[in-house]
Amino acid sequence: MIGLASLPCLGLGIALAALAPRAGLRMQAFETGSGLLLVSGLALLGAGLPLFR
Repeated sequence: MIGLASLPCLGLGIALAALAPRAGLRMQAFETGSGLLLVSGLALLGAGLPLFR
């Protein structure tokens, strides 16, 4: 379940990173948000790994 929760975070992070160059003045906010979502998605994925042992 935790591993599945990481997928939306990673997907939204990638989407925000792709939209950042077209955001104009909001580019810094898009980059910050995408970075936070990517890191949290990877942390959730890492937290779910011990479940598969």
